[in-house]
Amino acid sequence: MKIKKKVLVAMSGGVDSSVAAVLLKKKGYDCVGIYLNFWNDPTSFDEEKLSDFPQNKCCSLETANTARRIADCLGMPFYVLNVKDQFKKDVVDYFIDTYRICHTPNPCIECNRKIKFGFLLKRMKQLGADYIATGHYARVRKRRGNLSLYMGKDPIKDQSYFLYTLTQEQLKHVLFPVGGMNKKKVKKLAEKFGLKEMEGKKESQGICFFPDKKHSDFLKRYFPDGVLKKGPIITVDGEKIGEHEGLQFFTVGQRKGIDIGGEQKPWYVVRLDHENNTLVVGKNEDIFQDTFYVHKLTFTEKELKDGSHTLKARIRYRFPPQKAHVEKNGDFIKIIFSKPQRAITPGQSVVFYDGKRVIGGGIISKVVYDKA
Repeated sequence: MKIKKKVLVAMSGGVDSSVAAVLLKKKGYDCVGIYLNFWNDPTSFDEEKLSDFPQNKCCSLETANTARRIADCLGMPFYVLNVKDQFKKDVVDYFIDTYRICHTPNPCIECNRKIKFGFLLKRMKQLGADYIATGHYARVRKRRGNLSLYMGKDPIKDQSYFLYTLTQEQLKHVLFPVGGMNKKKVKKLAEKFGLKEMEGKKESQGICFFPDKKHSDFLKRYFPDGVLKKGPIITVDGEKIGEHEGLQFFTVGQRKGIDIGGEQKPWYVVRLDHENNTLVVGKNEDIFQDTFYVHKLTFTEKELKDGSHTLKARIRYRFPPQKAHVEKNGDFIKIIFSKPQRAITPGQSVVFYDGKRVIGGGIISKVVYDKA
């Protein structure tokens, strides 16, 4: 008698993870629904809902109830795991600490690294399960004796950028049931499977753990005294044209929110000079660069050897991978794009691709500027 493989299905109450659960059940897996309860900012006010009871966008009472009802309909056991403390430490504090040094973090990548495929993987082993399944749009394939991570079939929904930190050991225990489909097909399957609760359901956007429209409002509440300091705004040519209220409120490429009196030119953030507490601005063409450095490297398969490589690199989600010359020296990588790219941002991740296969990635540490 063949023993069923046990899968922990990370259910968010959304259409992707719900369809993933149905597909796995239909394939005969022994499925257990898992809902992760994240931290949310208890000090904030939700302006959109006019509520002083803000909820994490990824784990509200509504989504929890939806996930539970779907699990019940599928005859799946369903459990809520409280990961608030872990999430606060590994995702929220990381977010705050990164902004503090004037870099722009990507909390979703850290959530995948530390929570969904870190904490949950450990819990999977404790519960005697074989796999974790999520609704991510990505694919895992066997290749030359290894497991490889590939882009999702749907180029618009592809989420491989957020998953570049997955290791061989993790890939052995990961299933992405909707990764080989496009969003349109997933929605049709939801309808076919009778998941009426998914009809017209909006996908959550923005940072999940606070409701504020601007990250600056959140940072004001959590930065220690003395972090935010006024400083000069200068052009790439060195001319002082204004004063900022806190360098941490800005990010490379930003146009709105730069207070420069009566100046009518469209100014863009070119660089955040943390050492001198100076905001450097310029024209649109000034935010295009081609050379930068990367640290905190991880690789999904074999580590790149030291030396020169030609790969494609993606510097943000839904940004088409671009041809780049990669020079690796130990724990650091220097990247030179074939063509200058817009708003290369310290703190963000860069992901390396060979075609549609993810090789690995790291965090942008320093950009080389022609000016400023």
